[in-house]
Amino acid sequence: MKNSKAIYVVMCLSICGGIIAKMGCKTWRNHNGILTDYTKKLSNMANLDKANLDYILRWEGGLSKHTRDSASRHPVPDGSGYHTNKGITFRVFKSVYGDSAEAVARFYKMTHEDFKGIYKLYWNGVKADLIQSQILGEFVTDFAWGSGVAGASRQVQKWLNTQGYKVAIDGKIGNGTLSAINQLIKDKGEKAAFDSLNAHRRHFLSGLKDFDVFGKGWFNRLNDFIAYAYLTMNGKS
Repeated sequence: MKNSKAIYVVMCLSICGGIIAKMGCKTWRNHNGILTDYTKKLSNMANLDKANLDYILRWEGGLSKHTRDSASRHPVPDGSGYHTNKGITFRVFKSVYGDSAEAVARFYKMTHEDFKGIYKLYWNGVKADLIQSQILGEFVTDFAWGSGVAGASRQVQKWLNTQGYKVAIDGKIGNGTLSAINQLIKDKGEKAAFDSLNAHRRHFLSGLKDFDVFGKGWFNRLNDFIAYAYLTMNGKS
């Protein structure tokens, strides 16, 4: 009798332990009363290694010293006037590599490894690998590439609020913002979510003070991304 009781207790503990372990393997987030299990959808998350860096390089070109660019306020400290290379400002570059003579030479050279390393800062800044769409992950990162992580994050949050998802507009992509993005993708579909954010970004860009100088180029670049996005999304079907 005692043995039977002991066996019963062990079985109960084993079953409970299995349930707890299974639940412990999941990461739950609550947004607007909706529980989201991220671990069940890891295969849908954006992946940095799949990002279309060729698209950025195609539009950025090489060294730039355009005086109307806000980056001109922080040029390379050698008197050349250059402030950007392949879309990467020297201000951002020196935050990682410093501003020594060696760092300046490295900035001018800008290897693919250094370029991708800087791109990763923006990717991680908006937590793109937790967005359940490769295209949206890349598009939000591209937004940050052009407007800064905080600036792009605020715009994404404003966009989410226009779509009915109440999130704080604090310029930081956190669990609430991520949950809202992923819920919007689920509710409206990847393409509709992308089209909506694209429209918001265009409206934002058209209101910037330098739109008269750079606006045509910005929109041409966005059109290029749209072509890539549609091709990628249609390839899933």
